[in-house]
Amino acid sequence: MDFKKLQQQRDAMQAAAVEVPAPAPRASRQRRQVQDSKRANWLMRAWYVQPETARQLRAYVNRQQDAGGKVDASDVVDQAIRSWLEQQGT
Repeated sequence: MDFKKLQQQRDAMQAAAVEVPAPAPRASRQRRQVQDSKRANWLMRAWYVQPETARQLRAYVNRQQDAGGKVDASDVVDQAIRSWLEQQGT
């Protein structure tokens, strides 16, 4: 083996390599908790729903918000689940 040739190739690769600067540390988000925020008091869950159900929910929430109501999809879904659970007797 020609170690001189290997060493020359290695030196050439190292000379050609540009040092990539270390990424800057990410600044922590110093957000204040919003009073009455759902993120502070509610649990986040993911549910699968039929596309038509999602479309109807989005349309309903949009109509309510356009009319000046302070409602979002999580309010509607929470109310629907509570109502269903009451009907089930739990």
